[in-house]
Amino acid sequence: MRCATSVLAHSWRDLWRSAPAARIAGSKGWAGGIDAFRAFVDGLLDHRRRDAPLDSCDFDLEVDPADVPAIDRDGNIWIRRALRRHVRELRFRLDTTNPRLPFTLSDQPFSSQLLARLELFGVEGNAGVLDFSRCPALEELKMEGCSVGSLDMRSPSLKHLSIKYCIFYSNYRTCLSFPSLVSFKFMTNVGRAPLLESMPSLARAKVRFDHYFDDKCRNGRLDDDCGDGACNGCHYYYGPDDYDCVFLEGLTEASHLYLDLKWCPTFSKLKTLVLHKWFVTADFRALTWFLHNTPLLENLILIPSKVPDNLIKTEGSYKPSGQSLASGHLKLVTVICKEVDQIVLNILKILNANGIHLEKISIKCSGGELSMSPHNYICAVANM
Repeated sequence: MRCATSVLAHSWRDLWRSAPAARIAGSKGWAGGIDAFRAFVDGLLDHRRRDAPLDSCDFDLEVDPADVPAIDRDGNIWIRRALRRHVRELRFRLDTTNPRLPFTLSDQPFSSQLLARLELFGVEGNAGVLDFSRCPALEELKMEGCSVGSLDMRSPSLKHLSIKYCIFYSNYRTCLSFPSLVSFKFMTNVGRAPLLESMPSLARAKVRFDHYFDDKCRNGRLDDDCGDGACNGCHYYYGPDDYDCVFLEGLTEASHLYLDLKWCPTFSKLKTLVLHKWFVTADFRALTWFLHNTPLLENLILIPSKVPDNLIKTEGSYKPSGQSLASGHLKLVTVICKEVDQIVLNILKILNANGIHLEKISIKCSGGELSMSPHNYICAVANM
């Protein structure tokens, strides 16, 4: 039995040299430290069969802060070796106990004819490496916990882009050029909102800006800059002379959109829209703007929140200019709330004033769908 096992092990001994996928984890706790780990990874990549393609390579590295400089040097070498092995899917994740020490990508641009998917976690990019023009097959890019150290990110082929928990410049805007993009996620990032160039194929987008969003206007403006020279959200950054608005423009070509921010360009292709929290302003002008700037909208989902205490209410209220563009195609408006409070009643009033009929509105409370008769609805709105 022992002899048979030995023979089997011998016959399988070199199969790793042609394995289509490799996952490399370490180096924290590695016997022999960073030097031994480096030697192991070098051997793993160097001794593969030359004619064996590497379809997938996953670097999942947990290192001590003292080893970050060594990983910076070696990690960049390993990434380039994987690209030379014609890797199709590449994932690089660095986890340290010190978030101030991200892995720094070299300035040399990625170059691969076959790379189709790239995932970067906990790394610092730059102008050279974030230009993916030399990767004509790249279709999916995912970045999480990264520092975007460039004024430009671009790829003519990219179709799916996800950027989460990343850091952008606070005083400059980064231009994102992805003309083939189909889906886009931009969630909980820090710094200035980027400029988006035209994305005519965009079908789905999900965007969320939280407390550290540097474009947040302290005066609650939603359409353009507030005119307050002391407002850091609208001023004190460097960008194109013709771009004074605090909103992104490139998502106007999306057909399905989930928003948790303040906004107001025209969305000529939009069919599904989710507005979360930020559309609740003192005068609800954002909701009215969307109703008048989404001519093909079919499905509207509203998830309101309380009006922030520090939101400065503008004088008067935004008055609709007759029936909205959205009312023509709109099939259903769903209001998701904890209870029917004054905010919900205000939303119903805005919808009613903009030509959204009662039969198109559904209110769902925490305990289930609310039963509200047409009589009660009309009375509630009329008494406001």
